[in-house]
Amino acid sequence: MSRAEKRRGQTEAALIALQAAFPAAFPTDPAAVRPLALRVREAIEASGTVPSRTTLHRALWRWCRQPEYLTAIAEGRPRINLDGTDAGPVAPEHQAAAAAWLEKLRAKAERKAAAAAVPVPAPAPEPAPVPPARPVLSLKKPLTKRGAKP
Repeated sequence: MSRAEKRRGQTEAALIALQAAFPAAFPTDPAAVRPLALRVREAIEASGTVPSRTTLHRALWRWCRQPEYLTAIAEGRPRINLDGTDAGPVAPEHQAAAAAWLEKLRAKAERKAAAAAVPVPAPAPEPAPVPPARPVLSLKKPLTKRGAKP
């Protein structure tokens, strides 16, 4: 198992642990996703749900960059605390940033789809190799012009 695969597994395990410990804040239904309260990391660290700060950082990074979460922020859904209570509205600058990030994701998906739709031309067949010309061997002296000194 590579280092990246190990990290990915730890992040997945941390997200599953967060969903089990805080089902209101980390729902499994994509339609129920709401923006998290600001500075929620400290509360999660205090709960001891995730084994390390680094793993928690990676899990929150991944959660907050999924399209459903960004859509919830861009739409202006109210923020949520870990216990499921409202934590206030989303700031307009956060809505604008989320909308910009979503637009980048959409553009990237469109570029990938366009690249997949364009057929890649088959490489032209290689021409048959030309056999090298055989050198002509001659035991005769080269001809010189009359009167020219060799």
